[in-house]
Amino acid sequence: MKALPFVFGIHNHQPLGNFDHVVSRLTETCYLPFLKGIKGARHFRLAIHVSGILLKWWEEKAPQVIETLGELAAEGQVEFVCGGFFEPVLAAISRDDRKEQILRHKDYIRRRFGQTPTGLWLTERVWESQIIEDLADLGIEYVVVDDRHFIVSGFSKDQLFGYYLTESEGKRLAIFPIDETLRYAIPFWPVKNLENYLRDIRFRGGRMFIYFDDGEKFGAWPGTAEWVYQKGWLKNFLEASARWVDEDLVHFLTYQEALKKIPPQGICYLPTASYMEMEEWTLPTSRIYELEELFKRLGDDKERFKGLIRGGHWKNFLVKYPESNHLHKRMLMVSQLTRQPGHWEEGARLSLLAAQCNDAYWHGIFGGLYLPHLRQAVWASLAEAEGTVRRQERAFKIEVSDINFDGQPEVFVHSKEAALVFLPHYGGQLREWTIFSARTNYINTLTRREEAYHRALKEKLLHGTPSPEGAAEGVFSIHHLPRDLEPDLLASLAYDWYERNSFIDHFFDPFRDLEAFRRCDFGEWGDFANQPFGFRREKNELIFSREGGLYPPGLPRHPLKLTKRFRLSQGGREIEVHYHLENLSKERISCRFGVEFNLFPAALAYGQGRLLAGGQQHPLNEAWAAEGVGEVLFEDQAVGARLRLVFPSASLWFFPVETVSQSESGYEKTIQALALMPHFLLELDSGEGLELVIKAAVR
Repeated sequence: MKALPFVFGIHNHQPLGNFDHVVSRLTETCYLPFLKGIKGARHFRLAIHVSGILLKWWEEKAPQVIETLGELAAEGQVEFVCGGFFEPVLAAISRDDRKEQILRHKDYIRRRFGQTPTGLWLTERVWESQIIEDLADLGIEYVVVDDRHFIVSGFSKDQLFGYYLTESEGKRLAIFPIDETLRYAIPFWPVKNLENYLRDIRFRGGRMFIYFDDGEKFGAWPGTAEWVYQKGWLKNFLEASARWVDEDLVHFLTYQEALKKIPPQGICYLPTASYMEMEEWTLPTSRIYELEELFKRLGDDKERFKGLIRGGHWKNFLVKYPESNHLHKRMLMVSQLTRQPGHWEEGARLSLLAAQCNDAYWHGIFGGLYLPHLRQAVWASLAEAEGTVRRQERAFKIEVSDINFDGQPEVFVHSKEAALVFLPHYGGQLREWTIFSARTNYINTLTRREEAYHRALKEKLLHGTPSPEGAAEGVFSIHHLPRDLEPDLLASLAYDWYERNSFIDHFFDPFRDLEAFRRCDFGEWGDFANQPFGFRREKNELIFSREGGLYPPGLPRHPLKLTKRFRLSQGGREIEVHYHLENLSKERISCRFGVEFNLFPAALAYGQGRLLAGGQQHPLNEAWAAEGVGEVLFEDQAVGARLRLVFPSASLWFFPVETVSQSESGYEKTIQALALMPHFLLELDSGEGLELVIKAAVR
C-alpha cells in the first residue's frame, strides 16, 4: 500500500495574566523538552501555532525557546501557523480587530522566523462562516477544525481523512478536519496502540492522517511530563514514526505542503460549531444534566447518534455568565473608542487587543472566568486602553444606553479618571467601577452558580469516589483525571440568587446571622435587591427610586419607598450616596436594613493587601462580624490604591465569596470577591422616613 500523508500540528498558548512562575515551569517541563526532543528527527515535520502572548513571553524571558524554534524553521522541519496575536475568539470580536489581530501575528512570525503563514489556528476551534471572507482577504489558505464540525453537518467519519474547500462571497478556504481519535490518542495511548489505529485507517481506505491539538498535552497536563519524557513516549513515537516512514505507512507533510500536493475531498459548508465538550459547557447547567441523561439513555447507541445531537455554541457563555457579557460588551465599546479619529494610539490599541484574549471570557472543565488573575489581567488591559484615550476628557459624562445588549438601559459614567456602570433595571446596583490609574475594576466579581460538575462532586463526597476509567495503559486525558476531594467542600457550595455587584439594598429577618448571609439565605423581606428602579438625572446627580414593599412572613405587604442619590466627584473616584427610606404602609416596620458591597481589590489577583474595619485589621480569607463600625479601608498595595467605605455606625458582616471549581489536581475554592454589608435595625412608623449617607472612594 502507498504511504499516507500525516499532517501533525501542535498549538501552544498561555493566557494573558498567567503567573510568570507557571509559564516558566511549563516552558521547562513541556514546551522546551518537546522542541528539543523533535530536533534532529528530520523525518518528522509538523505545524506549530504559538500565541503572540507566549511568543512575547519567550522572547523576553526564555529566548532559548525562540532560538530553538528558529533553528527548526531554518531546517524546514516546522511550518508556522498564525491566529489572532492575543488568542481571541475571532468570531467574537469586530471585523477590524479580527484583521488586526491576524496581521500582527503574521507580521511577527515573518520578522522573527522568516515565514509568512498561510494557515490559521482558530481559538478553541470556534468556527463561524462570517470569518471566511476576512481570512481569505488576509492570505489565509486553510484552517483546522474538529471532525465534529463536519459530522454535525452530515458527513460520516470515513469521509474525513482528507480536507475540503468552502467559500463565502466567492472567497475560498480549505478546512482540515482533526481526527478526534488521534486527539485522544496522542500522546495518551502507548505508541503500539497508535500504530494499530493508523494501520486500520489505511486498511479502511483513509487518505490522510490529520492531527492538531494542544502542545500542553506533551508535559503540562498532569502526569504527561513523566509519561512523555521520563517514560519515553516521545522517544518511542519518533523512533516508531521513522520506521513507519521506512515501511511506507506514513510520510509527514506540513499542512501547506499537503494543500499543494493533495487534492481536496470536495466542498463543505459548516455550521457554527466548536468541539463537543465546548458545546456542552456553554449550556445552562440544567440543560447539561438533560444532555447527560440523553446520552445515558442512548447507551451503546451514543456513538451512532452523537453527531445528530448539539449543545450550545461559544457565544452562549455570554448568556450563561453576565459578568463575561459585560466584559465583552465593554471591550467592544473600548475597541470602537480606540479606533475613532484622534484617539488612535499604538499603546491603547495593543492594550485593547490584549483584552480580547479569550480565556477569561468562558469556563469549561476548569479555570478561565473562574481565575481572578485572568479576569484582572483583561480588565487591567481594558482600563489601560480606555484610560489612555480618555485622558483628555475635562469632566465626567453621563450616558444612558444599552451597553450590555440585553434590552435594558444602563447608566454609563466616564471621565479621565474612571468608568462606572449602574443598572437601573437591576436594583440600581453598581456593576462596574474601573479606576484607570489603578488598572482595576473594583467590581470584577463573580456570582456563585451551580456548575454541572457540582453534582458529581456532591455524589462523591456523600457516597465515595469511584475510580475513573480509561487509563489501564498510557496516561489519563485531562477530561478523565482522578480528582482529590477536601471534606469541607460540601459546606462551601452556596449559590447566589442575585448578581454580586454593589449598592445592593436588603431588608431582612432581624434574627438571621452571618452564616445565613454567607450562604445567601438570610430571609430577604424586601423586593428591592434586584428589581427595577426608576432613574432620573438632576445635574450631576444620579437618582434611583422604587416604590416596593416588605413581605414579612405571615403578614401583609408593607409598602416602602427607597430613593438613593449618587453624587460623584473626583472624576468618579469618589461616590456619595444619600439614602431616603419612607414607610408608605399603615403599619410599623421593624427589620434589618443593609447595603451590600461586593468588591474586587487587585489584591485578590496579586496578593499584597489588607483590610481594616474601625481601625482594626481583619482577615480577607475568612468570615467575621463586628459591631459599631463606621469605616472600612482596603489597602490595595499591589496597585498603590486605597478603597475606603464610610457609613453610619452599624453592625458589619464580611465574608470572602468563594466558588468551588475544578482544577487539574482536584477541586479548589477560589475567592471571587469580598462581600461586606453594614446593616442597621430599621424601625419606622407609618409615614416616617429615614436618611443616611454612605461614601466610597478610591485614592
